[in-house]
Amino acid sequence: MLNEKCFLRPYLLLLCLVLLFVATGYAQEKKDSSKDAAPTEQLKGSSKNIVLLMDSSGSMRRTDPNSYRKPAAKLFSSLIGADSRIAVVSFGDTVKTLLPLSDNNRAMRPAIEKAIDKISSREFSTHMHLAVKKGIEMLKDTKEGSGILVLMSDGKLTLGSKEKDEAAMEELLRLLPEAAKAGIKIYTIPFTEESDIALLERIAKETGAFSRIAKSDKDVHMIFASIFEKIKSPDALPIRDDGFDIDSEIQEAILLITKQPKTKTTLINPKGIKLTFEKRPKEVNWYSADVFDMITIPNPEHGRWKVNLSTKEGNRVYVLTNLKLKSSFERNIVYKGEQLKIDAWLERDGGVITEQDVLNKLTFVLESMDPSKKATQFKMVLDALQIGEVPSKGRYIAELTVEQVGDYTLRIIAEGNTFKREKTLEFMAEEPPPQPIHPPKGHAVHSPQMEEQSMGWSKALVIFGITNGALVLIGGLVFLGIRLIKRRTTKR
Repeated sequence: MLNEKCFLRPYLLLLCLVLLFVATGYAQEKKDSSKDAAPTEQLKGSSKNIVLLMDSSGSMRRTDPNSYRKPAAKLFSSLIGADSRIAVVSFGDTVKTLLPLSDNNRAMRPAIEKAIDKISSREFSTHMHLAVKKGIEMLKDTKEGSGILVLMSDGKLTLGSKEKDEAAMEELLRLLPEAAKAGIKIYTIPFTEESDIALLERIAKETGAFSRIAKSDKDVHMIFASIFEKIKSPDALPIRDDGFDIDSEIQEAILLITKQPKTKTTLINPKGIKLTFEKRPKEVNWYSADVFDMITIPNPEHGRWKVNLSTKEGNRVYVLTNLKLKSSFERNIVYKGEQLKIDAWLERDGGVITEQDVLNKLTFVLESMDPSKKATQFKMVLDALQIGEVPSKGRYIAELTVEQVGDYTLRIIAEGNTFKREKTLEFMAEEPPPQPIHPPKGHAVHSPQMEEQSMGWSKALVIFGITNGALVLIGGLVFLGIRLIKRRTTKR
């Protein structure tokens, strides 16, 4: 019997090693999958918390002489709504928190506007890296741990010496992966071609946001409107022939009207009554600045509204409505040569509209404006396929090939017999990254196909280990049984 036990020991040892291998493989696979999943969750971020980082250095006297960034920041804070929180940080010689993260409600409006009005253009240096660091810290300290930074600056670190500038640049670049990991997006607004545009674009791109240059006074509030559309995805109405149609599903309309300096905006309601900044119903909230007006109309009358537009570019009509236009396209960066599938669908009270008799009366159009300002229209058609969580029935699609490098603006327009809805999407097209023919020394090339093969081999090894372990165990038991039978037979 002693010999039999000694004979079985190698098999039992081998079995233990196999089981240890299997357990280690499963643990490592679980660890790897959790490491892969974590960044995806973190990068989602939150748009609830927003910090305005506003440059107060002396160079802003030249790049923004009329301080249009201040009324535009007020407009932005009004647009983002009471479900968000906002903070205002000034930077120049020092970094000052003019307003900590606060509820963006009506009661806080005076405090928010007072903080924005404190922004100056008188300080000598530009501690932009410390402002970004402060903003990241503020957002990471919130319950959500993430949010949005809006950086308004010429992007130049001017600290008095080359050594200090280089050290500040290194610190700033180290902050970007930290922000991206926390899901903090940094939108940047340079104010002149002399700005460090490459740096500001890098800050935005590495954190999943975008950068837009304010080449003229009217650009500032239009850029803020673009950021608002990106982070809040509001519903909007198309403006045609200087007018728009209000339907019965709309509870509130917010008009953002671009105008020439020293001109006035006039609204004409469906009854033909004219509304101006000076002459309007008390329930209409009208904010007037030199180059834009923001007009909020609660419970607007149904029908055709007209507006005198001194300029047609940049005008928007945002609405609160039960009938919403949705799209799953959210990318900021695409590559030249890509074929994009743009989708859209309608929801009423949170449910997708899928009734065939309703869909038969709808038209969906995609209008693409490329970097050369050439507009092209595509008819969107019903798609029978299902992609992820996007509804298949009631989902319209159009395919767009990206042929140029630069900024694209997409408008999705949905129309029925009694309503119209519009959604604006923006992205930047870049040249595709070069594909290395040979990997750099000491570096392995990783691709989705290789990762998939690697995962396949890992699973195959686990199965192989389990199978062989089972065979060894069965073989050992069979061998032991035969030896016991022979031993008893011999004794008899």
